[in-house]
Formats: sequence, C-alpha cells, structure tokens
Amino acid sequence: MSDWVDYAEAQGFPQRGGASDTEIEQIGSAFARQFTIPLPSDYADLLQISNGFDFDGIVVYGTRDQDDADGFLPGLFDSNERLIHGVESIDTPLRFVGETGDVLFAYDTVEHQWKAVARYGWHTVFRFSSFGELFDAVLTTTQ
Repeated sequence: MSDWVDYAEAQGFPQRGGASDTEIEQIGSAFARQFTIPLPSDYADLLQISNGFDFDGIVVYGTRDQDDADGFLPGLFDSNERLIHGVESIDTPLRFVGETGDVLFAYDTVEHQWKAVARYGWHTVFRFSSFGELFDAVLTTTQ
C-alpha cells in the first residue's frame, strides 16, 4: 500500500495523513456489521498511511468525510449512506469503498467478492478476491 501512496505523491498527488489506530479500531466493528466481513488488513494498512486515497480520479474512501484546504474526500460510511439511501433507498448487497469515473469499488455481501461495478446500473465490470487485488488492479491502469 505504501508503494502506491508514494507513487501518487511522486506524481504530484499529495495524500492526507494516516488515520489513528483509534479511528481504524472504531470503524472496524461498523465495517464488519455493514460489510459482513472484518476490515481487510490491506484497507486498514492504507488507512494507516493515508486516511483516504485520491490519485488521478481514483478515490478510496477514508474513515469519514473530509472537507478541508486539500479539497473534499468522501468517507466510507457517509458515501455508502449517500449511494444506498440517497434520494430513495435501494436494496443492494453492495457496500462501497471507492470510485473512479463511471466505476464504483464494492464488496458484495451475498457473493462475498470484491467488485468494480458500473456507477449506473451497478452491474459487475470486474471481480477480485481481495481488497488488495482490487486496489492494485485499479492503480495499475494509471501507469
């Protein structure tokens, strides 16, 4: 994870500081309830290095919405609330961790898979075995 954060910063995309251990612990139980799996260690590692990730249009949600001098960066649970219960509630097994353009990064709580899904219609574009595999695949497209 740190290699990608270093790469993003070297390309002129400064990242935010890492979340505290307390912040990561606090979202762990809520993540397990909402996503039906423990907080993936790769995701926790990323949050420790950078509380949210924003590089060349690729966003991985941080522990909470952040709106500061560096701009707006969506938070994990706030984004899920907006996506699932925005204008009207949608019954979906998808739980979202990030986005880029017309693609959302999600965990499917029924199929137990990480996915890249279309923003409109939420059909599966790609499947991944882990958060780390999803993150690596998405960022590899930027090189």
